[in-house]
Amino acid sequence: MAVPKIFICGIGNKLKGDDGVGPHVIEKLKEKELPENITVEDFGISGFKTALEIGNYDKVIFVDAVQRGEKPGSLYKSELNREEFLENPSLASCSVSLHESDLEKILSSAASLHSFPHTVVVIGCEPEDLSTGLGLSQSVKKSVDTIVEMVLEEIN
Repeated sequence: MAVPKIFICGIGNKLKGDDGVGPHVIEKLKEKELPENITVEDFGISGFKTALEIGNYDKVIFVDAVQRGEKPGSLYKSELNREEFLENPSLASCSVSLHESDLEKILSSAASLHSFPHTVVVIGCEPEDLSTGLGLSQSVKKSVDTIVEMVLEEIN
């Protein structure tokens, strides 16, 4: 049986405070020794490039800021149902609301390009501050190591 190709993708803008949580997690993951079948990439705000790339993998794990109105630093994990998403890209069945997010646009583009991986997992962190500026808020910064652990559990 072939070893599945897994892509861990950080999404977000490091110049917009907590929106940069995905890229910050990717920096931490790049410090780890990961198997050869794992690709770790900070795609920042490069949506179309991401949409083209994810179809080359069996499983994609996105890390992004996700607003659900919960306490800042709260974490969410959801696996998207591939078939339901391809039928209805509005993500109605996703327990992590991605409405109007860059991630939703990436996934919709990937589906329309027939570049959709078999498994998509979203690990989201509730942001506190999305204003212009470098660095994460304390509540989100405290969640980064936990997110890294969640990603590592997901690839094992």
